Amino acid sequence: MNNIDKIYDEFNKIRPDIEISIEQMKSDLNDRFDKIVLYGAGSAGIAFLKYLNCIDIYPAFFADGKPEKWGEKCQGIEIISPEDIISRAGENTLVIVTINTDGKRYCKSFEEALRTGGHTGVHKRLRDAGCKNVVDYTYFRRCHALFHGDPYNLPSCSDIEIMLKNKDNVAMVYDWLEDDLSRETYEKIVKFRLVDDSIEVPTLSQENQYFEPGLYESDENACFVDCGAFNGISMQTFLKINSNRFEHYYGFEPDKFNFENLQKFIAGLPEDIKKRTEIFNCAAYDKCGTDMLYSLNGPGSFMADIGNESVETITIDNALRGRKATYIKMNIEGSELKALKGAEQTIKAFKPRLAIAGYHKTWDLWEVPMLIKSFRPDYKFNLRSYMNHLSFVYYCE
Repeated sequence: MNNIDKIYDEFNKIRPDIEISIEQMKSDLNDRFDKIVLYGAGSAGIAFLKYLNCIDIYPAFFADGKPEKWGEKCQGIEIISPEDIISRAGENTLVIVTINTDGKRYCKSFEEALRTGGHTGVHKRLRDAGCKNVVDYTYFRRCHALFHGDPYNLPSCSDIEIMLKNKDNVAMVYDWLEDDLSRETYEKIVKFRLVDDSIEVPTLSQENQYFEPGLYESDENACFVDCGAFNGISMQTFLKINSNRFEHYYGFEPDKFNFENLQKFIAGLPEDIKKRTEIFNCAAYDKCGTDMLYSLNGPGSFMADIGNESVETITIDNALRGRKATYIKMNIEGSELKALKGAEQTIKAFKPRLAIAGYHKTWDLWEVPMLIKSFRPDYKFNLRSYMNHLSFVYYCE
């Protein structure tokens, strides 16, 4: 029996002890608290709100630590300050912290979850504001049925049924991994999702994310395709590592706010670098056209049916028009599979090195490497994590 089989067997044994039903979860919420407030009006908060709405639970407010958000609305719900929660919602309010977290552990009871502090600074601020009932959203990952289908990006809350149905694929990708650190990281991610959310996944410095020493090499002839270019942060690292020597840079960023900051960053670069730079205010995708983006005017903007603005989409194959790519990086909030499909011809023709996020959707863990392997069976895979189970990257060469 291999290590993946052992994890699945352990899950089957403990599932009755850790799983709660939707009915039990609704009872915990509706019968005990007058109102619910979600702390964190970002991508995790929006996703968790949507999951709650699917079972007819409707939080009264968002709260957020950023003053510039107070008085605004998120998904039609007013955003208030933490200090206003009690006066606006009452003392018998449950505050669910909906910011991405490394998680804690499966709790045997709701009482235990309420006692377990996750984000120390956030919990302290909420307690100081008079909030007596505070819990991290990761507690609710025990309610497996709530997350069936994984329609919204919430990496801490996997679709367990899809994990179970794809056991053979999970095991197959494990066998493809090249080194011990990759295999250990992968095992612990699977174990985190299924049996033990207190487990520590080997985590490296985010400073080297996408450009991990030993897995990325500087190249004066580099043609870098940067999907999720954001404000130029990846380009900045790329230029530093390559000492400004490269052939071409292609940046893709659909969020208009982020794209404007990317333009400002590039405007400040030397002319000889700007001449080798091409940027697209588009989402890297599997088709050319338009689709919906949920813009957060910062990190975390994501493509989704619930998006708040229409953006252009483009395939990497169409954008490059047969030109060379030596390195493709993708961290695009759940659109990685679509963007990879739109880069099929480029990948087949040039076999660029790849750095692809594999964590936004439950199935990305196995489908990202499987899709890449279908394009070029000669790819080799390494896996590195940069935020426990929450942010990991497949490096392919």
